[in-house]
Amino acid sequence: MGRIQPANSLTGVEVNRIQGFDFAEWLKNTVTQKDFVLMKMDVEGTEFDLIPRLFETWAICLIDEIFLECHYNRWQRCCPGQRSSKYECMIKHMVSMFDPFIFYIKRKKS
Repeated sequence: MGRIQPANSLTGVEVNRIQGFDFAEWLKNTVTQKDFVLMKMDVEGTEFDLIPRLFETWAICLIDEIFLECHYNRWQRCCPGQRSSKYECMIKHMVSMFDPFIFYIKRKKS
């Protein structure tokens, strides 16, 4: 999972390798619906793999609030300043998940 892969150092400096883990599974094994979970995410491009994984595993339901830094053009070299289709797809999917809820809240207020 994730976009950032270990690489050999171009400058000859030693590269430290770390073991990755499945955040969605960790979350499901660590918190319950009763917990208040605030997630602040700055994962340097891995959000394009992590957010869909949270939806696939239903771990997204355990998160009450998400603050997400999204690197929509950090990894693309062709079109600086333009959003990638992967970014647009992820944002549309996230918004569509909350549209019915937002509609429900607006309806209750009127």
